[in-house]
Amino acid sequence: MPRIFDESGREKLRMQLLENGFQLIKRFGLKKTSVKDITKASGIATGTFYNFFKTKEEFVYQIILYKREQSKTKFQTLIEQNKMLDRMVFRELLQSMFFADNNIFEYLSPEEVAMLYARWPENYMKKEGTAEQTTMWILNHVAHRRPDCNWKVFANFCKAVSLIQYGKENLYSEAYDEMMEHIIDMVLDYVIPEDA
Repeated sequence: MPRIFDESGREKLRMQLLENGFQLIKRFGLKKTSVKDITKASGIATGTFYNFFKTKEEFVYQIILYKREQSKTKFQTLIEQNKMLDRMVFRELLQSMFFADNNIFEYLSPEEVAMLYARWPENYMKKEGTAEQTTMWILNHVAHRRPDCNWKVFANFCKAVSLIQYGKENLYSEAYDEMMEHIIDMVLDYVIPEDA
């Protein structure tokens, strides 16, 4: 007999599926991770998966949203502790963003990414307004922000870091962390004057 979940139990199971799926995809890749693997790791029947997600591709998109929400929660905690982010706290935020292990694209092959883009509905990728809102939400909490700080430049820095993470295997691993710290310095200098 199938298990019946109340709303909080259902949400807890959904998050467990997303986290287990993320970990399995990180370890084995998207192609080698089956719905059965995800449900087995979550302790549920394979059919139950489809009560939460229509397809495996939708599931991957939901992982992206889930990980984005986790990052937003970390940022919200920093804001609650500091109200406005000075240079040092903003550096901590950038480090947590840029060194975080939450970008599923880092673990997907170019073929898998192309397949997802081809199968996802068009509205999954059209989030221009959301990008501006999210970026401005971050920048509006930065103390002493340069008046000429363009949100699109900051957003491009963040996207560039995602691309770097995606192609990380082509870089010298022993110099990766140092390079990322220099990129963080560049972003800091762009957003906040050094003497602030």
